[in-house]
Amino acid sequence: MADTQSVISDVKLFIERLKKELPEVFSTPSGPAEGSGPAPENRVLYNGDLYQARMYLTPDQEEGVAFDGEIFHVYLQSKTADPSALVTQWLRDKAGETLRQKTQQWAEKMGVEYNNITIKDQRTLWASCSGKKNINYSYRIIKMPLAVQDYLIVHELSHLVHMNHGQEYWQLVAQYCPDYNHHRKWLNENKGSIFADVELTYREEEEDKPAAQTPAQEEQPAQGASSPETEQTPAQEAPQANESPTQGQAAKEEQN
Repeated sequence: MADTQSVISDVKLFIERLKKELPEVFSTPSGPAEGSGPAPENRVLYNGDLYQARMYLTPDQEEGVAFDGEIFHVYLQSKTADPSALVTQWLRDKAGETLRQKTQQWAEKMGVEYNNITIKDQRTLWASCSGKKNINYSYRIIKMPLAVQDYLIVHELSHLVHMNHGQEYWQLVAQYCPDYNHHRKWLNENKGSIFADVELTYREEEEDKPAAQTPAQEEQPAQGASSPETEQTPAQEAPQANESPTQGQAAKEEQN
């Protein structure tokens, strides 16, 4: 049975897609009410949920992003600054921190060892594992529900034991992630939302900045990223239109 967070995320992302495809259904003639907060498109997908983003002009302080668990606060030095780039960098830094930590935890549970982890901006696959035991992750994984993130980590770590997508490989994945088929389905249905870039627009009404608020400085970029590997597992092949990026080769083998 799929985890609750993934189901809720699936519904929210489906509604978001409908808003883009049928704006006339979701918009009102008068537009958003004054003081009602950010417009719907000013949202950030993080850990499977959509969070509001508020932007503030702060010419005298460093640009940055602070996430309080409910809202992304984006601090800009000018109206021409790029809030999308700031939030994207925040997500990349957070992905480096989170995916490294979670990979170490899962590797200890599974009794496997890896070498380096590289965080990339990959648009044709979620992750890959090389014969040299190096793992590549797309930073966009940080946008997914936690259970789906865990599945992708288990998926790659399992390649340290089986460098293929055979029966024994999937048995190992199932041992640590029994609901992996639900997660693969979620990836296939929501890959468009995950691969979409952050799109934020500054608005004048968002200048009401809390007096004491400053950008979060505790988020540090991931360190020690390794260079890309050339020897990759079959999971690195570009997916077909109806497949999720990590399962292109697996789908072919499962049909046999």
